[in-house]
Amino acid sequence: MVELFGSNPTLPGQPAVDCNKVHPSANPNGGPPGLNFGEIRHIGKLNIQGKKNISDVIKSATGCDLPPSANTFSSAGERHIVWLGPEEYLLLCEPGKEQPLLKTLSRMSKEKHFAIVNVTDSLCVFELSGPKTREVLAKGCSIDLHQERFMPGASAQSLIVQTSVTLLAFPKNKFFLICRTSFAPFIQSWLADAAVEYGYKLLKSSE
Repeated sequence: MVELFGSNPTLPGQPAVDCNKVHPSANPNGGPPGLNFGEIRHIGKLNIQGKKNISDVIKSATGCDLPPSANTFSSAGERHIVWLGPEEYLLLCEPGKEQPLLKTLSRMSKEKHFAIVNVTDSLCVFELSGPKTREVLAKGCSIDLHQERFMPGASAQSLIVQTSVTLLAFPKNKFFLICRTSFAPFIQSWLADAAVEYGYKLLKSSE
């Protein structure tokens, strides 16, 4: 996993939120917090549009298969390709790898109908985890987040309090929440407010 709340001015992608504006809240009932969350800073993001005949190029360059169906994502290590719509995908990659991957994919796909754009600065990715993550998200999201319905490998585009987000489900109640960078401070504040009854903790860098 990429480091959270790290500060390295050589990496692309400016931090979208100020972690100092949110303070941890203890679980009122004791025990661990119900939600852990934080921005995954500098993570690379590439928007990819193309027909399924680009799957071999994607696999060769990134190690990821295209998502098998709508509302799913595929992973290879720290890289994830998310289905956004017919012939449209979002690639999440390690910090600093997005530009080399863009060049590689562009070079390899010259003979195919294909478009790729670096959207690293326009989107923010939060990592969420903890035993009450689904309950917190359900306060503002209308999709069915039950663990038997929204399982690991699933993705969904929805709204959280009128803010467009994309959710990715991982094992052990871990999620990625992707939103526009301009809405990231609001999402951070909303998560803290929605998690007060369970307690919450900010994910921080190991630096």
